[in-house]
Amino acid sequence: MKTDDLINALSRGVEPTERPRWRMNLAITLIVGLIVTAVLVAIGLGVRPDIGAARMPVMMKAMFSALAAAVILPIAVQLMKPGRPLGWRLVAVVIFVGVCALATSVALMGEMPEERWQAWMGGEGRAPWCVVLIPILAAPTAALLTWFMRAFTPTRITLTGAAIGALSGGVSAMAYAMYCPTDSVAFVTTWYTLAIAVCAALGALVGSKFLRW
Repeated sequence: MKTDDLINALSRGVEPTERPRWRMNLAITLIVGLIVTAVLVAIGLGVRPDIGAARMPVMMKAMFSALAAAVILPIAVQLMKPGRPLGWRLVAVVIFVGVCALATSVALMGEMPEERWQAWMGGEGRAPWCVVLIPILAAPTAALLTWFMRAFTPTRITLTGAAIGALSGGVSAMAYAMYCPTDSVAFVTTWYTLAIAVCAALGALVGSKFLRW
């Protein structure tokens, strides 16, 4: 058989391959995680009673959390498969954290000296419980993302676990905003960011064990 005849025979009846649907599956995974977390917040913590009047601050906190998740998402996507560089994606995370630190400083400088501590901690006698609650609420999304990521056989599993944790933390913080009674900019940029960092650390420690293959 001549080469041209062989090529024609091989190409005969070939149909276009189906486009990968991982993007849609990832989006569905994140949406399901957000819905599950929102239900957990509504049932377990309750929605703040003044959410109607405070819808703008709640929306701003949710948008801040969504931005944090959006900064982490490209890293998680790169880590899905081996050998993909992280490059500017890590720089974006560093810039995001730097902007948060700057926003915290500016917000606190705008407060009266005697009121800065309350603005930072969320009020008199309060504690930033979001550092504990956001990681707990992130568990369902982290489990879904881990199950999703296993199909792609990532090799940098500690980094992948950290990315899953941080991404889950961002999703969790979006839902947590419905409950959070504190609207201070310094509070949100500090403690929400720290809570997402805690999620990343837990993901690196725990999530990576479930990514081994």
